[in-house]
Amino acid sequence: MKVERIYRPKFEKVSLERRLETPREASEEMAECIVLRRDNLLLFSEEMLDLARWLTWETQTADVEQEAATGLKYAAKMYAAFFECARESEKTSTFNIYDLPEVNWNGLGLLEQGYINPAEWFDAYFLAVITRDTESMDTLATFPVEIMRQSATTTDDVVYSLVEVFQSYHQREQDFPVKLNKAMKALLADGDDWSLDIGMGYLETFAALTTNAGFDFNQVLAKNLQRQEQYHIRESGPDRAPVCSFIPLQLLGMACMWHDRGNEVIVESDSLPRFLIDGRYFK
Repeated sequence: MKVERIYRPKFEKVSLERRLETPREASEEMAECIVLRRDNLLLFSEEMLDLARWLTWETQTADVEQEAATGLKYAAKMYAAFFECARESEKTSTFNIYDLPEVNWNGLGLLEQGYINPAEWFDAYFLAVITRDTESMDTLATFPVEIMRQSATTTDDVVYSLVEVFQSYHQREQDFPVKLNKAMKALLADGDDWSLDIGMGYLETFAALTTNAGFDFNQVLAKNLQRQEQYHIRESGPDRAPVCSFIPLQLLGMACMWHDRGNEVIVESDSLPRFLIDGRYFK
């Protein structure tokens, strides 16, 4: 089941190599700069996501795959550490992220700056899923939604409920189906483009993954892959690339979960790199 991307970057205006320069420089500077500023945990996470997303337009060699996977592996740990800082903002926590220097940060000011919000959590959690980083998944699955609600960046109640749905499933709570159904109804009632195209895409695909409601996982995945790309193209406008659509973390994460359960992901798309679904660099 092949799903072709609609958007094509205009590399004749800005070359792919130029697009890759900044995230590659960030990758080289991680060890030096992570000790300078706590917010670099988030900055480097986002740069590594950009690196992996733009690399989907590169010829897929083993070296390219390894570069993308390595960046995502570091990003997952840094994203989780950034959220952990906000759990008890006055507490100083120590983080040892692979071969990077040890750092000690607190979370003072993070809520006031608006960084701790559901949109960031969705990326952080499913990035941990993709990289098979169970430690980061467990940390994020217990992060209090009440703290997110205190952030300067706020959103509709239904978006917080999506976080609760994913956390409920991760923690194997018995009322997970109730929370899932309630959140889906709330998204339909909300009715805006994000709720219908993105939020429902998350939950439809997750329902196909986790329930016996009669959904065909691969068909639902393919449908929402296309729908979400169209949303990001509209949101980005004519002058910006819809970079988030190059690798939709949440849908890719669910494809990884489907694969890891012994099922076949038959959807083929450059937005769902097969080496990430297989988890071959995260064993």
